[in-house]
Amino acid sequence: MKPTIQKDLKDLLLTGLKDDGFGLDWTTLGTSSVKNRQSLTAVISAKACGVFLGETLALAAEAASVEIGLPFKVRALSSDGQAVKPGTKVSEWKGSAAGILALERPYLNLASYLSGIATRTRVLVDTVESEWKRKKHSGIAPRVTSTRKILPHYRDAAISAVMAGGGFAHRVSLSGGVLIKENHIAAAGSIRDAVEGARSVAPHGLKIEVEVRNLSELKQALHCKVEIIMLDNFTPSEVGKAVASIASFDYSPLVECSGGISEKTIAAYALPGVHILSIGGLTHSVTALDLSLLVK
Repeated sequence: MKPTIQKDLKDLLLTGLKDDGFGLDWTTLGTSSVKNRQSLTAVISAKACGVFLGETLALAAEAASVEIGLPFKVRALSSDGQAVKPGTKVSEWKGSAAGILALERPYLNLASYLSGIATRTRVLVDTVESEWKRKKHSGIAPRVTSTRKILPHYRDAAISAVMAGGGFAHRVSLSGGVLIKENHIAAAGSIRDAVEGARSVAPHGLKIEVEVRNLSELKQALHCKVEIIMLDNFTPSEVGKAVASIASFDYSPLVECSGGISEKTIAAYALPGVHILSIGGLTHSVTALDLSLLVK
């Protein structure tokens, strides 16, 4: 994870505490004030198979505990990106009972979400690479990438989870590339007008990508010589025809497939001539990895 991510994660955890109204948690205030129970040790464990992403987050929880005046120490037992199974211990927390109990749920919510993203990404990446090897294709298998379909404030954390699972970020922000989609084309009037408009304002060297919905739009985009073509909601057989059409032109753009790609279908899209497989479901409809915290 990049250096600033721990602070971003700490801020998310502090927001979770604020949402919970942790200062008026009468249950914790009562139980943590019992004699000899003001300090305790807790262990976080996985309850399912997956890819863990919560080591850096646990350190952020430690920092958050100091900030709220209820400090505890964290000992990492598993690393970010590590494969886990039911019973794998991932983290040990020791210190303020009130701090541990307050941060338990915000931490587990976020760690489960991020681990779910990493887990699903790893499954899809492994599927693509296995299919590529099985078909004995030459060159590099298509990259699995996330999209911008991420809740506000969670982008850096979610992208870190995708990368921990072996995937890549499509664009971290709108400034990362020009992506002309159907609404941009409708606003500009045509693919050519949209591309020319983008070229007139984009920084030098920034790649321009155009989303196309059929072979007719594909040819229009190819005549504009854009750097990347996105095949939107193409079937695998349609992708094959599109790749053949692209090969007949006098330049070779990168080819991205997007829309309708899942665990069940992704192997069929791992085709020569395809470079990117972008999947919004990596971040917008992920299944959380089950994690639990238990006091010793």
